[in-house]
Amino acid sequence: MLLLGIDGGQTSTKACLYDHENSTCLFASGPSIDHMLTFNGQVKTKQAIQQSLQALLEQAKLIRKVDMAFISISGVHKEHEYLIKSWVAECVQVDAFMIEGDVKANLSGASNGKNDGVLIIGGGGSIGYYFGDRREFVAGGYGHILGDEGSAYWIGLQSIKAGIRDSEARGQRTVLRRQVLDYFGEESFWGIKKRIHADIIQRSDIAQLSLLVEQAANAGDEVAQTILQQAGEELGGLAISVLRQAREDDSTLKLETVYTTGGVLHSERVVTSMIETIHRYDASVSISKPQYPPVVGAIILCAQALQVSLDMTIVNNAIQGEEV
Repeated sequence: MLLLGIDGGQTSTKACLYDHENSTCLFASGPSIDHMLTFNGQVKTKQAIQQSLQALLEQAKLIRKVDMAFISISGVHKEHEYLIKSWVAECVQVDAFMIEGDVKANLSGASNGKNDGVLIIGGGGSIGYYFGDRREFVAGGYGHILGDEGSAYWIGLQSIKAGIRDSEARGQRTVLRRQVLDYFGEESFWGIKKRIHADIIQRSDIAQLSLLVEQAANAGDEVAQTILQQAGEELGGLAISVLRQAREDDSTLKLETVYTTGGVLHSERVVTSMIETIHRYDASVSISKPQYPPVVGAIILCAQALQVSLDMTIVNNAIQGEEV
């Protein structure tokens, strides 16, 4: 039995093929996807899925059909399922598909299929999530215009705003003012404004500013430190929201873990602030790093759907030495 997992994200696309009979597990990577609501986003997502899948199939040699595929795509909608199936079918035959947003595979991988905690994603975007036997609970996930609080994009946007306030003498002095201008090669924030509204500066460009904020915070800049603290508070708030929703729905539900994933949560300042925020709500909640990446979560969900067991020793051996 062959199980295929694909995890399309804003940073990269990962693919995994688990061969149940031959006890092998293969991984491959491809470029990042984009939101499926635009034509350009669909073109980019198709390329990412097919490049990662073709790289995987080159390793697998004669594989032409898989029993089940779980495709995890950030920002996917129901109307996009046919497109995604057709893109995969151009590369390999699939008997059964499961196509979902990125949260289920993230939680499944983070919890090794147990789904015993709340997932917090703090990457290019942000969301809090839990799904159990009866229903799912969500906080955030509204995208960069309406939400994504605490995400890399949000942090980058705050750095631009802080630089603007400093430049107009209506905010605290910060090294971010000069650093943001230098990053974009502009002499004033009016130039940045024009390029943002002309879609020359992309969301990913703004998200990259989060690295500057981290560096400035470590160098002692108070504004940068405040931004990261607030990011942690926002992410902690997402976790609290999901915990409250789930506990109010089922008082017997034992959710005592928050699984954290995403590049923003590599920041010690953000994580510390997030933990403090969560523990003000419930000090018994533990914070855990993911046990497996989302692409392995996709394989786990395939196995659960088909009611077959995975040999995680094989998966672990395959992960070693791979950039998964």
